[in-house]
Amino acid sequence: MLMRVLQRSLPSPHGPMDPATRRVAITLVYTALALTLLEFVFRPAFFIRHFPQWSAPHMGLYPHLWWALGSIAFYLPIPMLIVRFGFGQRLRDFGWRLDVPLRHWILYGVMLLVMMPIVFYAASQPGFLAVYPFFRAAFIAPTQAVLVWELAYLAQFLALEFFFRGFLAIGLGQVLGRAAVWVSVVPYCMIHFHKPLPEALAAIVAGVILAEVAQRTRSIAGGVVVHMGVALTMDLLALRVR
Repeated sequence: MLMRVLQRSLPSPHGPMDPATRRVAITLVYTALALTLLEFVFRPAFFIRHFPQWSAPHMGLYPHLWWALGSIAFYLPIPMLIVRFGFGQRLRDFGWRLDVPLRHWILYGVMLLVMMPIVFYAASQPGFLAVYPFFRAAFIAPTQAVLVWELAYLAQFLALEFFFRGFLAIGLGQVLGRAAVWVSVVPYCMIHFHKPLPEALAAIVAGVILAEVAQRTRSIAGGVVVHMGVALTMDLLALRVR
């Protein structure tokens, strides 16, 4: 609808918007909308401000679930609907597949092993415990609450990988080629602006590598393995002081 309004009100000297341009526009407009809503509406602070009566139970778990479930919704089912009914394509064409060669699984394992020394080094830095785990009450919360949080947190990474590596890197790659790798890195870096500076800078490098791997393997499996492995390790290192 937005594209039709723009075409009617702002005639292009090049004629109607071609299908490839329309697809890029839909993808990037949705990306901007989704990240804006996640930043301003689905952060824990918003939940605490608007739903104070639900913010204290279970040691503040609900505001964090609000963020995790909002991220899952905007990163996974909505883009999936756009792929199926907006673009008329299969989800597997956007990396939603596990049938990848064994050599790729070995590559994913190597990527995870390479990241481990970096994760352990980060865990020794003063600012680490100021950020991880996101659910700050995990240091004193009941085990059940911590497990619920970790499940939601890890599920969020599955959704995140589909969005940035499947919907953007692989999906836009069908139109833009390898340039889509670099397009996907920009919003991926921006969602790390609340993190420590070294992590935000590292997200640029990681974003390029994960998007490149996704494009070459035609699967988001590598990013899911690496992201979940790193995230779980970081939280376990943070919680070791419990």
